[in-house]
Amino acid sequence: MESCLQRGALFQRAYSLIEVLAASSIIVIALGAALSLGIATVSQEESGNRIARGLSIQENAARLFRLGLSPEEIIRLVPSDPCVEGLSISTPYSVMAGSVSVMASDIDLTVITNPSKVRWRSGASNSNKLEDQARRALPKITVYRPHTRAGH
Repeated sequence: MESCLQRGALFQRAYSLIEVLAASSIIVIALGAALSLGIATVSQEESGNRIARGLSIQENAARLFRLGLSPEEIIRLVPSDPCVEGLSISTPYSVMAGSVSVMASDIDLTVITNPSKVRWRSGASNSNKLEDQARRALPKITVYRPHTRAGH
């Protein structure tokens, strides 16, 4: 009789297969959620870094315009970047600021924020296969520089 009671006590303390499967499934769901959150965080950080690089390129182009370079020279000097889809600099136009005449130009830049399909191939970005990717047009920068005596 004692052996039956001891066996009964052993069976009552053990976990059933259903309890083990339920606990395992809860752990798998929690790990999946943690992995998904980690991937989303890394993707958001990469997107933020790409936007920061785009802003830096746009600001550098503005500095070059202030130094007196033409839009064509600026576009040639700015290094290519796989996250930049398009950099455009408008033709300089004259603006009156009080009694002073200054030259102005608008600088637009579009950044590819989705890093998954941007690839370098032979020193150039292979962006011709980019379709339906996340893009962000950065705010336009209007840059001013005074007219010089040389007329530039």
